[in-house]
Amino acid sequence: MRKKPVVVAATEMGEILDRYFEGGASLNYALKIVGHPGIGKSAIVRQAAERKGFYFIDTRLAFKENVDLGGYPVPDPKERKMIYYRPKFIPPEKVPDGFAGIAWFLDESNRAHPTVIQTLFQIITEKMCGEHPLPDRTMIVLAGNLGGDDDTTITEFDDSALDGRLAVFQLRPDAREWLVWAERENIHPSIIRYISLFPERLWDEVNINPNPRGWHQVSKAITGSYGADTEEALLSYLEANPGGTLVSVLYSLIGAVAGADFIGQLMAPRMLSTADVLAGDRDKLAALSGGAIPAEDVLWALSGAVRILRDRR
Repeated sequence: MRKKPVVVAATEMGEILDRYFEGGASLNYALKIVGHPGIGKSAIVRQAAERKGFYFIDTRLAFKENVDLGGYPVPDPKERKMIYYRPKFIPPEKVPDGFAGIAWFLDESNRAHPTVIQTLFQIITEKMCGEHPLPDRTMIVLAGNLGGDDDTTITEFDDSALDGRLAVFQLRPDAREWLVWAERENIHPSIIRYISLFPERLWDEVNINPNPRGWHQVSKAITGSYGADTEEALLSYLEANPGGTLVSVLYSLIGAVAGADFIGQLMAPRMLSTADVLAGDRDKLAALSGGAIPAEDVLWALSGAVRILRDRR
């Protein structure tokens, strides 16, 4: 990918999508959203489509080949020609009744087979998929995970012609926005409190875990699998079952470092948090100056605050 993506938070990406859907057929470009796994790329596109009354189609390119997109050839004995049946997973010939348009979300583009890229070029430039025309108000949104050490990248968009027809954005999670969403979605209160105190723990850009999807999964596991609906119930369970299976589940979903610190913060809270440093809490700063706060807690909070300030810049 030659075009450098513009870094945006979820709220900005949502407005960009809203404006894109409003622009409709008059726009001569498509959107591409890149970012690390589990940060909510598909959810933000789906929500924007719902807000604007668009019919949402989610296609995972990692599972498709070029022939899948164009349709399988079927002989027409009468005309003595080959015809291509329209694949069920591409947009229909007309916008369904009751919808303002179609939002076609093409996910996992970084894992698409190289031959699929040519079809993507046709979809974006001609509003055709093989021999099948797309409705005028079909808005294309691509997405892909950033590769790197996780070896998920198979295809890079290094075609300048295709690159020039994409507006590319990198979605970066913002803890403040996520906390608003978490309250609305009834994420477990212990997770909300933990991310409020240590916002840098929402996601790890280098190690992939933790990430927003993982915290959502942890919330589901705590309430659905272990029946601990409150922070008090969770603490009681952990005290009664040290090193139990819930700990293993947490480590699996958000990583050992975040999982251990999340549990530690419940059972033996740190004396200084990232939020304290960012807020300039006078009492905590006085305790810090007086040497009343353990060095480990100080280093943990300061490193977290530095990361948050760096990200905000």
